[in-house]
Amino acid sequence: MAEAKRVVTKDLTECGICLLTIQEPKALPCLHSYCLKCLSQWAQGKKDTVRCPICSQDFPIPPEGIKGFITNFVINTLKDRRELVERLHANDARAPCSCCGATDSKAEAYCTDCGGFICEDCVHAIHTKALVFQDHKTIPYIDLQSGKVDIKSVMKQQCCKEHKGQILQFYCKTCGVLICHACTVIDHPASSHNLVNLKSATKEQRSEVNQLMKDCSKVSDMVDASLKRAEQVQHNLEKSLEKTKAELHHSADAACYKIRQKEKKQEAELSQAAAVSKKQIEAQKESLQMQQTRLQTALQMATEVTQTGSDHDLALVFSSLKDNLSQLRDMNPGRVDENLGEIKFTTSPSMLSPTLSLGSMSIGSRKSKAPESPVGKEKGTSSIHSYSKSSLSKGSRDGVGTWKLSKQFGDKGHQKLRYGRGVAVTSVGDLIIADFGAQARVFNQSGDFKDSLDTKQGLKFRQISQTWNVVVSQDGRIFITHLVSHVNVYDQNGTYKYRFPTKSPSNVSSDAHNTKLCGLLLDNQGCLLVGEVNQMYISKHRLDGSHVSSIKVTIQPGYIAVTSTDKLIVSNGGLALSPIVQVLDSTGNILHTLNRPSGVLSWIPYGICCTADDDIYIANRQTASNGGGIYCYSISGQYMGCITKEVDHPAGLALIETENKMLVIERERVKIFSRQ
Repeated sequence: MAEAKRVVTKDLTECGICLLTIQEPKALPCLHSYCLKCLSQWAQGKKDTVRCPICSQDFPIPPEGIKGFITNFVINTLKDRRELVERLHANDARAPCSCCGATDSKAEAYCTDCGGFICEDCVHAIHTKALVFQDHKTIPYIDLQSGKVDIKSVMKQQCCKEHKGQILQFYCKTCGVLICHACTVIDHPASSHNLVNLKSATKEQRSEVNQLMKDCSKVSDMVDASLKRAEQVQHNLEKSLEKTKAELHHSADAACYKIRQKEKKQEAELSQAAAVSKKQIEAQKESLQMQQTRLQTALQMATEVTQTGSDHDLALVFSSLKDNLSQLRDMNPGRVDENLGEIKFTTSPSMLSPTLSLGSMSIGSRKSKAPESPVGKEKGTSSIHSYSKSSLSKGSRDGVGTWKLSKQFGDKGHQKLRYGRGVAVTSVGDLIIADFGAQARVFNQSGDFKDSLDTKQGLKFRQISQTWNVVVSQDGRIFITHLVSHVNVYDQNGTYKYRFPTKSPSNVSSDAHNTKLCGLLLDNQGCLLVGEVNQMYISKHRLDGSHVSSIKVTIQPGYIAVTSTDKLIVSNGGLALSPIVQVLDSTGNILHTLNRPSGVLSWIPYGICCTADDDIYIANRQTASNGGGIYCYSISGQYMGCITKEVDHPAGLALIETENKMLVIERERVKIFSRQ
């Protein structure tokens, strides 16, 4: 089963692959459950991981294969309960007697120990008189059918797999498993294990799950609100597009043939711009819908297991349910860019001039609201740069502009750089340079050398401090990558504080022997994105180093940048035989590849950065004669022009847009360009 259409089922007992009642239910860690046979066919040919058909998350396959995933006993209970209800409401309620097998008599009672209906003869002749059945609990059929006895209370209790006939009536907090009385003596002795009875354990578990459900419900409301905003933005875009086209036609009708020709050209540009916006809106909607799917499934499962499930049901899935709800509670739905739903047309005052223009287009006239923070979490800190939106519209601004070299330094005396790679700006305006051949250096913007950071702190014996990239958080902390398995963290005075490793998409901590960290940035939510170039993934962390999530990428993330709509720009920084820059969505899917500019002889893209208007600047690490320089692209992947060629082997880039400055790190110096 190579591929299946993603189907979100509202019935937990329905398989999301075959859409029939689940047989031998196996649950992935995301709580989506499937038939063992269906999931095995879906994962056919996969060696290490399997992707959930509904929410597209990847999970490691257990050593014993697909059958090693947990069995969803909650679904089995729901199926048994539904079958019992159907039999109770059948006209004749005839079913084979679970005791003698007779099919010609109506059910007289239900035996909770046998787990089935029994006929009148067996009630009186066997379950009443036979010594072995005298302890069995039987419920009159009429009491079940009338609702006098709750169906949930008569379901067969779970027995221990290790000790036959023993009821699972205790919970071991130490191991997080259900156990029987025999287990408390043999495998889970009270002397070394924390044992409680099942009712006490599930009372505490229900309380914890209920609180997580409340938090996740709030996040679900946030996602739902964002999804509605995205749909409204899409609706506004369609209305605005039609209105703008009408205004364009009206303006063109007052002109001659030459204006008509220009009209057709600009209408095509307008539609192309709208198509780009529409694609971005669809990507936002798909991400929000995926988040909502995960939330709704987890909340539905939690509701069933806490409100209608038995104590055994809750205890069996508690660990997976708690982990899943905890992750979803911290999920941020992200910002819906309402600017994407607006297009305006302004008639040109010089329609009949030699440089004919019917008017200009602008996409986005509203100011987007900042995203709300997840439930129970503080809002993330932002990057030290305060990027303000340009007053130029999308249709009329010049993303290239005119840039002039205003200062250069770092190539003399003891302050001389060796192999500059990255740059960051502190809150007081100082520049921290990541020097691949030495320690990180600190300069002021006048070019005066101030200090060096001891980037060898925290490294193991014989590890080399090959400093690659650096960022500074709003509270002044300095984060550095240097081709080893950990990110080093310093305070604003340059004193080493702590270090932390990354985690691969399979949630495995980075291997110190096979990990090289390069790309580094602060995203729009104030979290760190770290690029691992050997295993090719990007790991997201809070500022204290705690792991948030990871995504797989197809190229080495030597340098990373992020747009205002959370798209990722990734350059492999000359670390591969095929240098490349890609535009990705937040889950790692490739949206665009930025091709080499025409006429450029050699293309080795290193440092990258984004403007507030989402133009992309790329440093081509070559001499000027071979095409070295800073090049500009639009977020849609269109080449816009060369910023400057007054650079020699440029590597790291940074923008201070509030001051119209661009910082370029060459091999042995720093250059500051000013926009004219």
